[in-house]
Amino acid sequence: MSIELNEIEEAEVELEEWLVEQAENGAPDIVLIGLLRDYADDIERLGYVPRMWGEAER
Repeated sequence: MSIELNEIEEAEVELEEWLVEQAENGAPDIVLIGLLRDYADDIERLGYVPRMWGEAER
């Protein structure tokens, strides 16, 4: 599966917008950092992004 550069850039912008929105709504930066690290660890361990996080084996 090939990924276009514009798809990566679009995903990056959407993630940045979500993070800013969460921070503006009062989520502490350290909490957001922890969430990103936890999800990154899960993705690295599983080797893919689960489409349903609740159903991913942990």
